[in-house]
Amino acid sequence: MSIHDTIAASRDRHAQILSDLRAVDYAPDALKSHEAYLADLRYQLRQATRSLEKIEHVTRVEHKLHAGQRDSTVRRLEKADRGMRGYYAALERENEARGEKEMLETQLGEAVTREQELRTVCSHCESLSAEPECLYKRVFEGPTEEFPEEDAQEEATRAAQRRFGEVNGQLGNVRQAMQCLAKAWLTIKEALLSIHEAIGYCKTNASGCGGIFTDIGQSYSLSRAQQKVVQTQALVSQAIRLDSRIQALPGMHIVRHDMISGIIFDNVEKAGFVLDSAQKELRRIRERIFKEADTPPPYTEQPALFVGE
Repeated sequence: MSIHDTIAASRDRHAQILSDLRAVDYAPDALKSHEAYLADLRYQLRQATRSLEKIEHVTRVEHKLHAGQRDSTVRRLEKADRGMRGYYAALERENEARGEKEMLETQLGEAVTREQELRTVCSHCESLSAEPECLYKRVFEGPTEEFPEEDAQEEATRAAQRRFGEVNGQLGNVRQAMQCLAKAWLTIKEALLSIHEAIGYCKTNASGCGGIFTDIGQSYSLSRAQQKVVQTQALVSQAIRLDSRIQALPGMHIVRHDMISGIIFDNVEKAGFVLDSAQKELRRIRERIFKEADTPPPYTEQPALFVGE
């Protein structure tokens, strides 16, 4: 059978295989890029887990100290307050670390599912690719005098294929980076909402209507905002590792509850002190004027003067 007869006999099956391959030929390069992303997530999760374990230990120690100071009836309130602040600071750090770990676990679960999908597609792609390769090997292996352009194009195609694999791998990294930035946009918006809530609690306290529950609400809102900031920074760091053209975020840190309260109440108290001093001084001056001012002479009516007198 001549080469032309072989081609004619295999034409229909060849067309079907090419059609199927076009639908799945992205999978090998996508899987390679995704495996690198998955390895990075696993590394970050290990780091986050170790960090959380250390912070949990600190929190347990601070909790014991706080519990002892809280239950004692003889220790001074100042010492108890210090213990409470230390415990809640440790608890805040633990919440931040746990939030980052949970976020990474969610991302890892999604990435593992995607990896399984890509491996299935790759397996199908490999089985499809094997059949036409066998056909091409049988028909075109070695120089083909009947089709000299095939020999030249075969070499050009191999070079283009290598370049395509490189570019497609880079594109996969860019896609993953954009997903990280999209998630970072959501987490920073959540942080801003929590800050807005904290400001609302501050205003309530400043008006004199607050109490322990507004303090707790404010502290929780600020802790949640800091947790979202940490998540945002982690997501942007992931994006930078995937695409070095992405710029890092500036340093971000949410001020503590006691700092915000201090800023607000210190300013309110200072303004109140200034107002009170001004009012007292005004009253003092008015009282002095009333006491020291000369009494005007009594009014006496002068006789009328007539012209000619």
